[in-house]
Amino acid sequence: MASLEIGIIGLPNCGKTTIFNALTGAGVVVQPFAATEVSVNTGVAQVPDPRMAPLATVEDSQRLVPPTVQLVDVAGLQRGAGRDGGLSGEFLQALRAADALIHVVRTFEDEAVFHVDGRLDPAADAEGVDLELLFADGALVTKRLERLERAVKVGQKEAKAEADLLSELAVVLDAGSPARDFAKFKALPLEVQTDLLTAKPMMYVANTSESGDPEAVAALQAYAGSAEVVAVAGRFESDLAEIEDPEERSLFLAEIGQEEPSAPRVAAAAFRMLELITFFTAGPKDVWAWTIRQGSNAVEAGGKIHTDIARGFIRAEVINWQDLVNAGSRAEATKLGQLRVEGKDYIVQDGDVLNVRFNV
Repeated sequence: MASLEIGIIGLPNCGKTTIFNALTGAGVVVQPFAATEVSVNTGVAQVPDPRMAPLATVEDSQRLVPPTVQLVDVAGLQRGAGRDGGLSGEFLQALRAADALIHVVRTFEDEAVFHVDGRLDPAADAEGVDLELLFADGALVTKRLERLERAVKVGQKEAKAEADLLSELAVVLDAGSPARDFAKFKALPLEVQTDLLTAKPMMYVANTSESGDPEAVAALQAYAGSAEVVAVAGRFESDLAEIEDPEERSLFLAEIGQEEPSAPRVAAAAFRMLELITFFTAGPKDVWAWTIRQGSNAVEAGGKIHTDIARGFIRAEVINWQDLVNAGSRAEATKLGQLRVEGKDYIVQDGDVLNVRFNV
């Protein structure tokens, strides 16, 4: 599976780049005004997994390699950007290439950072950006229908079938529903599925002050419905990400009564949103966390490690991470009957430790 890529969207001055810095430690300059230039920042965020350290102790591993996500921070989304093809170029390309979207919504008050609408209303802000995505998808569907028109006129059946589907989708979008709610979504051409912004899984990040802004976060959650909302004190977490000394970081966290950073919860929530699970490979060299879709089999998991493993797959030795830690060693786990051999159709479970045998 290719590297997971998530686009970060939101209104200007909502704190997108601050959240990006908190997640990646990239240190991108944050400008306290509405950006007018299209710009894209990219970075990698680690997803800490507490299961890795105990595994490293059992296997006497030298290093930990946690899963990561690639984050793409685009310029603030101006109102009206989705109309008349206003979402274009580098900005639109970056969003369409993403596997999912993180929608940052401002809940903090700060007179030094003006709001583009002159007021703080998280639900209205979220709805405004979501509407721009709907408008952008509507424009995409309209343009594709225009390109199909000639083919339909000359009687091409495939073109007619696609045009009918797109016309139905246009009705859904016009009614204010995202493409992901379109009942016939899977029947659309793959390139259309990929390009539709409102088809992508989306979660919300409430960018809070250090006090947490509970009322504003609750208002955003009420708007978001079943979508996950993660509250992050963006400025604090961004400053924290720049501190390299672990002891100094701990003291900084203690000042506001936290034991660990909250920013990694965003990446973990993204994993849940995309229905990803983690399996491990472990040995004296390292403990490596690998991410795959729920329901993936042992061959697909092997291919995640290396394509040769999938091609020459023989069998997988499997043990649950907790069973391995409790046993204290692979030898002891084998004596206890906890290490088992599985074939290519085995569905990998979250927390499995795999040793894949292969021959090429």
